[in-house]
Amino acid sequence: MINRPRELFVPATITDVYTYDPGEVRRVALTLPETFEVDGRSLPVRDRMLPGAAFLAKPFGVRRQKYRRRMYTRSNCADESPRVLETIINDTHKEKSDTSPWWQTDDLVQRYCTGGSIDVCVNYDETGSELVVYQNTQTVDPTTLILEADHEWRTMRIVAVALSTGITPFLSYLRYMKAGAFGAVDGTGGVHVTLVVSVKNPRQLMEHQALLDLARESPQHFSYYPVLTREWPEDWPHGKGRIIQVQTNGDQNPRVNLEPLMELEPNLRQCHVRFCGNERAKDQLILGLQQAQQVPLSFRSETW
Repeated sequence: MINRPRELFVPATITDVYTYDPGEVRRVALTLPETFEVDGRSLPVRDRMLPGAAFLAKPFGVRRQKYRRRMYTRSNCADESPRVLETIINDTHKEKSDTSPWWQTDDLVQRYCTGGSIDVCVNYDETGSELVVYQNTQTVDPTTLILEADHEWRTMRIVAVALSTGITPFLSYLRYMKAGAFGAVDGTGGVHVTLVVSVKNPRQLMEHQALLDLARESPQHFSYYPVLTREWPEDWPHGKGRIIQVQTNGDQNPRVNLEPLMELEPNLRQCHVRFCGNERAKDQLILGLQQAQQVPLSFRSETW
């Protein structure tokens, strides 16, 4: 008989709350303890989450007034900050949304100020001697954004398209890659990541200055293109409007204009494209790549 890990929830202290756009977008950090007692034994908590993975937590649901199980993609990485699970959350504004608006409330801030916690899932193998932070998947496939193994991503040219908080897994990528010198050996070679981030307004740009700095410091490995779709200052030097533009002409099938994206990376056929955003935009991107005869080396995505 195979012993399956037992699911446990451990209190993780809220150690950071940062508001990008009040009532809309927040970054939150949850820190798990070094050890936790199970069945009378004090066991170490291990963090082996892969870049691009999500953890399972129990935030409060404002609509049903109870705690709910929810997955959150991690924006930092285990190698950089073990047991500190950082994520970025927006209010979805959906009628049935329950937990997403709670993350934007003063209740969360009050819990943070008073040392409050949120339960986070760990796996416990009773034959072992440790607790391991649960992650949603360890499989690299077209419907996940788990980063490839080190020997693979180090030679890749990646174009990552993020809509709003879809930037979260790619922040994890970049922090992991930067810690590994972007895979460069003796200062040569290595990965190149082009990150295209589309948000409504400047307030919703997440880690904007840090990404500008990284692009300036490591241009051979990283390019950053923020795009604003609804409002921008007069002196905005970056992209404006939608990066994926759908054009209709009477009853004909829609055409997807990817020129804004291809201006940044003209040869998508030699790239690995990654997408995180809504399902409709993903389908439009795939159609546009096909219509432009720019089918990439690989395409992987996560959608909501």
